[in-house]
Amino acid sequence: MATNFEAEMTFGSSAVDVFAMFCDQEYLKLRCSETGGSEIEVSSDVAEDGSAVLTMKREVPSEVPSFAQSFVGETIEIDETHRWGPPEGDGSRTAEIRCAFGGLPVGFNGQARLTDNGAADDSERTRFHLSASVKAAIPFMGGKIEAVVRDQTLRASAKENKVARGWLEK
Repeated sequence: MATNFEAEMTFGSSAVDVFAMFCDQEYLKLRCSETGGSEIEVSSDVAEDGSAVLTMKREVPSEVPSFAQSFVGETIEIDETHRWGPPEGDGSRTAEIRCAFGGLPVGFNGQARLTDNGAADDSERTRFHLSASVKAAIPFMGGKIEAVVRDQTLRASAKENKVARGWLEK
């Protein structure tokens, strides 16, 4: 059984500008470092139709409860991929998001949607909505580990939102 959750970020910029930020390798590096990452590698491949594949690899401190420490170690390598589809007429788009955790039997799968309400003076003009599922295939502890991954993802999303808002205000 997997643990499902949702997260949302809002931006005062258009979906077109937010997506351009998402594809900027300097932003991806900043996003990874500001959420505790080191040993960061990023790539951004944007196709002619506007679809994109973004990859981020990084190590983060494990910060897990003691019951999980023996499985995880001091750091976790996160390998994250976002596969964005081409834009719709209003600049909205969808993505498939996948994360692997350094060979651990834990997987993260999600669907994201970036939408623009069109109000130029709205601080929440563009929304990024994530619906995700975490599955840990570890007997007797899977649910607890899934909850840890969910909680850490939600904390990271809040940090990412602050980093992104700051980036867009430059």
